[in-house]
Amino acid sequence: MINLVLQFYLKGLLISFLVVGLLSLLYGFIYWLRNHHKPRNFWRNRLFDIILVDILTIPILSFAVVGILIILRIR
Repeated sequence: MINLVLQFYLKGLLISFLVVGLLSLLYGFIYWLRNHHKPRNFWRNRLFDIILVDILTIPILSFAVVGILIILRIR
């Protein structure tokens, strides 16, 4: 039983890591395109903000994905 829960959590963690990482890369690239003329400090601060939001968002989203995976498994 615990093995099944761990398997679901690791799948959810991987899926949420990929989704959040892809969205962060897209956001960072768009931000860089619009603000490439600003100094490097602004870009570095924005990058740290993106990384912090990712670190906080990935575990929360992984539990949501685990719930979806469990519901799909029950069906």
